[in-house]
Formats: sequence, C-alpha cells, structure tokens
Amino acid sequence: MPVIDLDRERQTVDLDAALEAVGPFRRGQQVQLALVGLSWLLAAVQTLTAVVWACLDPLRHLPDQVACTKPDDQACIEALASGALCSLPRETWAWRSPGASLVSEWDMVCGRRWLLYFQSSLFFIATLAGCVLWQLSAERYGRRRLLYAGAMLCGLASVLASTAPSLWLYLVFRAASGAAMGGMGLAAYALAADVAGPSWRGSLGIFMNHFFSVGACVGTLLAWWLPASWRLLTFLAGLFCLAYIPTWSLVVESPQWLLLHGKKGDATAALATLALANGTRPPEHPLADPTALLGNTQRELKDVLASSRLRQRLALLGGAWFGAAAGYFGLMLLADGMSRGASGSDDSVYVTLLSAFAYEVPGIAAAGLAVERAGRKATGIAAFMQAGLCMVVAAVLGHTARRALVVAARFGLAAAFASLYLHTSELFPTVVREHGLAAANLFGRAGAAIAPLWAFLQFKLHSSFVPLLVLGCLCMAGGALTAMLPETLGERVPETIQELNTLLNLRRKRSWRVALAGILRPGAGGGAGQGGLQTQRSASLQGGEAYAAVVPARSA
Repeated sequence: MPVIDLDRERQTVDLDAALEAVGPFRRGQQVQLALVGLSWLLAAVQTLTAVVWACLDPLRHLPDQVACTKPDDQACIEALASGALCSLPRETWAWRSPGASLVSEWDMVCGRRWLLYFQSSLFFIATLAGCVLWQLSAERYGRRRLLYAGAMLCGLASVLASTAPSLWLYLVFRAASGAAMGGMGLAAYALAADVAGPSWRGSLGIFMNHFFSVGACVGTLLAWWLPASWRLLTFLAGLFCLAYIPTWSLVVESPQWLLLHGKKGDATAALATLALANGTRPPEHPLADPTALLGNTQRELKDVLASSRLRQRLALLGGAWFGAAAGYFGLMLLADGMSRGASGSDDSVYVTLLSAFAYEVPGIAAAGLAVERAGRKATGIAAFMQAGLCMVVAAVLGHTARRALVVAARFGLAAAFASLYLHTSELFPTVVREHGLAAANLFGRAGAAIAPLWAFLQFKLHSSFVPLLVLGCLCMAGGALTAMLPETLGERVPETIQELNTLLNLRRKRSWRVALAGILRPGAGGGAGQGGLQTQRSASLQGGEAYAAVVPARSA
C-alpha cells in the first residue's frame, strides 16, 4: 500500500495521498471512467446525427431521389438527366423519399442550400455556448449534477427535434441539444480525473478519447443499418441520452469539488465508496482541508487571463485546439462530397467514415504510448504534422488515393486531440486547470463551427482541393504552435498560479546562472577541485520539487 503523507500535528491526510491509498486506478475508478465515458460515446452519436447523417445530400444520386411530377414532361426528364435540377420550377419535380434527410425534408437545394451549412454551424456554436455555461456553473453546481442535467436536456431536445414540424423549430431544439452536449464532455472529463490518483490522472484524457471514436463507429453503423430517416436517427440519439440518466447513482461526485465547497463528510463518503469497490480500506485519518486552495483568491478564468504566462499558454493552446477541431470535423463534413461518384453503391460514405473512425482508435493508443516516452510536445507535433501532410498530399492526388490519405489523417488528428487533452491539463495549475481546459476547448468549438465552410467550398468549387489544402495547413500550424509550448513530461503540476510563478522565476534565475558560468569559465573542466561546474539540488519554496541548478564550484 502506498505511503501516506500525514500532517503529524493534525493527523490528517491530503486528497491525493488518500486516492493513492484506496487505489489510484482500480475497479472503482475504472467503473467511473466507463460510466462517464459513455457520455462521450453519446456525444459522438449526437454530433454525427446532427451534422452528417441527417444532412446527407440526396442529389448525389439524382435520378433515384427526384422524379418529375408529370411522367411525360420531357423537359424535366432531360434536366434531371443532366443534373440541372435548379433550372426547373419547383412544382415540376418531387422527392421520392422526402423524409430521408433534412435536405429533402425542407428543400435545402438551389437557393436554400445555405441552410444546410447554417444548421451545422449552429449546432457547433451551441456546443461552444454550452462550454461557456459549464464554466459559469461548474463551481456552483458540481460536475455530476451538470453531467446528468446535460444528458436530460440533450435527450429531450433531440426527441423534440425528431418531431419538429418546421425547420426553424428543429433548429431551436437542435441548438438546445448542442448546448447541453457542450457541457457534458467537460463534466465527464472532470469526474473521471478527480477520482483517480495523481499517477493516473494524466492518462485519462487519452482514455476518454477512445469513447468518442467508438461512439462515432456506433453512430455510423446505426445510420448504415437503419432505414434512411433523419427523424428516426434523431429520436434514437435522444432516447440513448435519456436511457443514460439512471446511471446517476453509480457515479461518484468529484471529491476535490466537495472539499473545496466545505463538504468534507461527502468527500470522505466518496472515498469510502471507491475503497469499497476497490476492495481496500479508506485512510484512517480524516482528510486535510485544502488550505492552500481555499485561501487562494486566484481561482477563476479572469485570473488565468490576468497572468501573462498563462495567457500566452492559452493563446498557443487555443490555436492548436482550433486547428485540430477544424481538421477533425472538417474532414467529417467533407466525407459525403468525397464519396460522391466513388462507386455505384450508396454505402461509400458509410465505408469511408467507418474506416476513418476505426483508424482513430490505434491513433489514440499510439499517442498514449508516445506521450510517456517521447513527451507531450513531440507527440503533438508529430500527430499534427502527420495529419497535415496527409491532407495536403490528398488535395493533389486522385480520388482513390485521396480517400486513403484522408482516412490516414484521422490517425494523426485523433492522436493530436488525445495529446492536447493531456498537455492542456498539465500546463495550468491545479486550482485553474478546469478553467484552462474549458477555455482551450472553446477554441476547438470555434474551429468546429467553421467546419461547414469547408463543405460549402467543396460544393461550390466541385472539388476538395482547396478545403483539404487549407485544413492541412491549419493542422501543420497547430504543430508549430505546439512546438512553442513547454514540455510537461516528468514535471509536477503546480497547485496555484503563485506557485507556478515561483517555479518559473526559479528556473529563469537558474538559466542566468548557467549562462553566466559559461561566460566566466568557458574552459572549466568537470572536476569540482579544478574550478569546474557541479550540480546541486535546490527545492522550490512552495512546490517541494527539487530542481537541478548548475553553479560555479567554490575552490577549496
């Protein structure tokens, strides 16, 4: 059993030591991860239903989907054969399956084509708003309550959207489901990370990404196997969210949030629940009050923005998140157009997306291995560059090679997202970690919100060249921004902003001393007695972590 650091005077144990004592990542935490991870799976199904499967373009197979209202109308027959649907009066043709997609349900063709891309952007903008609402509400209402409130709202809004009699009412309900989904993802991540021991906490961002990729595969198979009906798919996606609500009693609230809000008894009960599931015993001594955090006034997003160092980190991370999300969701929306004419089968878009989402799983696993060996920066840079290069090369190649490279790009994009979650959570002090992660996530939502623009360009230009080229450049820019971030592998995450500033100032002084030593003693040898350099350990004032400082050795 791990050694517990006790406050000898008060005989208390801090939260991280208590989590290590009950088991850092055993059955209790694994069940918690599986339960909250299901919300990411449901979010993937919701996203695909809203912006892909409900929006498939029936005009890809024009003769099969559109018929002339008069069988003997030769002008209509010739126009449909040549693909000139928009040259015909609306009353001269009709959809064969009006309820197959939003396009055929509400005539999102010709002059109303912009509505198709508008509703996709609206969904992503609503998820961005959901992130903002989560940031404003998380500290007051807790993670578990917001997760399940989001699931209920998302489910109800989706069910109502499936019955919407008009397009504008559908947009209202779809925006509500997107806003609810935006808060669910962040709440789920916090619930998974806060019950794990510090030795496992960083890896959970990697694990969580698997649920989204698996959910995307499930959503693709569901749309492939079920009859073509956007209302049925939307209803089922909402029903799945409502079916998730009974798991409420199985999820443990964040012990850290409970402690910070003076609910030490509830935090102790949460630890006892984890210990029971793990087959261990909770600590014998009571939990220590997080005095460093409770007495710290710099705990809000405004404090992150007020710090020049954290503001710089957030700007770099925001650009990386923007590029990753633009590439990820942009490729998702380009799939329908790139599958056009790929084969005589209607299944080509399903095959393309299913293979792409399945390819994400090994990408996330590879990122999980690389971040612990090569580091967070190197993993992120390599992932961004692999995805960017695949998209740039795909822009100039033929159709078959293009589809293969686009699928390969999903490997890098999934790895980039996985490494970003881990890297972002380690670049902000513990007290503002979730604010920093949520703020960076906002940039990702903004990148997703402009993803329909690339599908619009693809439609207007009748080519994927420009969208793929731009998305590839955005991903490579994300890699360049990642290269400017500090490495966090093996570094202890500071508790507060003040502690971060102290540690960085200490490193800056050390670097000046090293540079000065090199100037004053350029030919110094390695021996201490010969006036060389020796390495001594200096502890940070607040962090308690030893750092190596190279200083000139004193002569005997």
